[in-house]
Amino acid sequence: MEFRRRPGHSGRGNHAPDCSNNWVEDKFLTLSVTLKNTMKGKMKQQIVPKRSWKFLIALVLFLMSCQGTLEPEFRPKLVINAEFKAGYPVDSVFVSWTADITKHYDPEAQRVRGATVLLNGIPLQEYADAPGVYYLADTNFVVQTGETYQLDVFAGDEHARALTTVPPSFQFTAVDVQEGDTVHYIPGDSWFSDAFFTLEWYDYNEANIYRVLVDADSATPENFIEDDRDIATQFKGEKENRVDPSIWWVNDQFARINWMYFNFTGWHNVIVSAMDDNYYRYHQGLPLFQVNGRNFNQVVENGYGLVTSSSSDTLRIYLVAE
Repeated sequence: MEFRRRPGHSGRGNHAPDCSNNWVEDKFLTLSVTLKNTMKGKMKQQIVPKRSWKFLIALVLFLMSCQGTLEPEFRPKLVINAEFKAGYPVDSVFVSWTADITKHYDPEAQRVRGATVLLNGIPLQEYADAPGVYYLADTNFVVQTGETYQLDVFAGDEHARALTTVPPSFQFTAVDVQEGDTVHYIPGDSWFSDAFFTLEWYDYNEANIYRVLVDADSATPENFIEDDRDIATQFKGEKENRVDPSIWWVNDQFARINWMYFNFTGWHNVIVSAMDDNYYRYHQGLPLFQVNGRNFNQVVENGYGLVTSSSSDTLRIYLVAE
């Protein structure tokens, strides 16, 4: 999770059916044409066909239903986004309000200022220069593996809560690379291009999903990896979409690190994180995952967002491109 840069998620409203006067007048006009016919300049009343009576009854019932149609009342709910990282202090708990879909969305306006935020009953502070972002002032308090943390947020009449259990300590084995090595970037042509190196954790079975984050120390036009090939655009996207850090997810117990992971040269941290069950359930509700929609927005009780925890290992390498 990118700290202190991500806005929260917004809520969505609903719309009522169209019962406008123009629509009703059009339907009455259609019925009138059905009931009357002009013959040689004289209006001749016709017997109404059975299908026209059915249409009339349906129209009357629809108009009756329109009389009681009301827009559903929008009620703001809390949105909480946070990641508790094993071995680190508690930082960057984002709190915001959902937004009415019929209104202009302003991320700054949706931030929740002055909320009461508690972690296992311990109050968090709000950043003076970042409204709606909360942290634990005691830097001696660090997140512990295997521990369960409860986050409570109170704002207005709303109270949202989430629980997370930090995965056990995680470590990987680096194959064909060592800490601080220089790695040569070789352009590939698919997901399955040759790996520069591989990270393995076959003895670890404590998570259902793993996040691989490759973070460059510097990401500027000067060290951007130029690749104008059509195949690069197909697999990596347009140049403006090749950002840092790059984030990938795997369900296996290894990650083959190849050209797809890098967009910049220089020093990088390659971080693999064992993610908690909240992260796994939340992502099952997003596109490209196995059960789209089933578990989306089930992490935060009486609210929305993602409260998760992780246990990570890091490899530091220096990337050069020919």
